[in-house]
Amino acid sequence: MAAGYACALREGLWLGCAPKTCCYAPVVIPTGADIWRIARALDAPPSSFLMYFETPVPRRDGFALDRSARRFRLALGKNPELQQDGRTACAFLLRTRTGEHRCGLGDLRPMGCRVFPSALHDGEVGIQSDHGCVCRQWSLADIDTRAERPLLEARLAESEAYCEVVARWNAQVTDLPDGERRRPDQYCEYLLEAYDRMEELVPGDVVGA
Repeated sequence: MAAGYACALREGLWLGCAPKTCCYAPVVIPTGADIWRIARALDAPPSSFLMYFETPVPRRDGFALDRSARRFRLALGKNPELQQDGRTACAFLLRTRTGEHRCGLGDLRPMGCRVFPSALHDGEVGIQSDHGCVCRQWSLADIDTRAERPLLEARLAESEAYCEVVARWNAQVTDLPDGERRRPDQYCEYLLEAYDRMEELVPGDVVGA
């Protein structure tokens, strides 16, 4: 069982929340491993559940499409049928007939969602300062810090691995002839192939904590 699912208290509180306002966040940024897990499990191209946007500041997970300084990031897509206070829900959020909200991904939720609202602050387990939840006041009493740490560390490791994958892509794009450009779907194809190779080298290593 994944380490995060030993965190029964936090998980239970989140599952029992009907509005799921956190799922209406402006962007949900998955790791490369998250994208790979979802795409391979659902047998769906990343373009079917992702959107991309230009990042205004340089980031290690920002990928290039040409030799310019512009960089882009991937985020989960949106469900235009679910609106709340001017915000649009995640593409995977489902609303039941009784008005409750459920995540359609279940155990495939991105690492950022699986650890919500926990975070590492200078190596210590705490609560995200900008978690965006308005359904409850989260506190350390809501989480088991010992059980949270392995999942938080796994998320950090996945983020670092993704930055390395992005760096290799950007190095290839730097060698493109002037004026030549790559498409976002080509980047996603590269991403899946990179994680397929990682899984072949170390089976189970990309599948999650």
